[in-house]
Amino acid sequence: MKTYLAACAALTLAAALPAHANLLIDGGFEQTVIGFGGYSTVDSTPGWTGAPNIEVQNHVAGSPYEGNQFVELDTNANSSMYQDFTTIAGTTYQIHFQYSPRPGVSALSNGIELLWDNSLYAMVALGGIGLADTVWTGYDLTALASGPTSRIQFNAFGPSDGLGGYLDNVSVSAVPEPGTLQIFGLGLVILATVAGTRRRAPSMSF
Repeated sequence: MKTYLAACAALTLAAALPAHANLLIDGGFEQTVIGFGGYSTVDSTPGWTGAPNIEVQNHVAGSPYEGNQFVELDTNANSSMYQDFTTIAGTTYQIHFQYSPRPGVSALSNGIELLWDNSLYAMVALGGIGLADTVWTGYDLTALASGPTSRIQFNAFGPSDGLGGYLDNVSVSAVPEPGTLQIFGLGLVILATVAGTRRRAPSMSF
């Protein structure tokens, strides 16, 4: 399996940054409560708006990174979700998210892309063939705010087959200066930056 992460212009790579307050609402997707072993497809969750909807799972086809729940993108078809939040123009923000391929599903169907202010910023797709449970990988990036409000958005890409990649533990926080390594350019920049991988012992079969 190959890991790839693509990022657009004005991308900054996070250097060992301390934890700061999450500006996003419900980055762990816990506030829409789903019973253990269940899932729900909803138009929105606290803070997040679906396009057209969001699937929240609780130990249906994999374990969460933290808490009890996570989101699968590609509900009945490729889907997306976004959240708008207050920022300060000219300030750098750290973006963090945990991603896992859906177990038993190829990388082709597990693609998720990240948009910042409606511009393509990153793409990730890993294969889940042979996995008995989720394998979470953390990604850290930074981006520059251009106005008083910014938008973070995640889209599914690949076959629109109702099977897609997982997201959990999404956060955005202000980055103190100094403390970032800035990389500016046009077009897509291929990165091989992985903040860390968290593996869970196999606990289920499909």
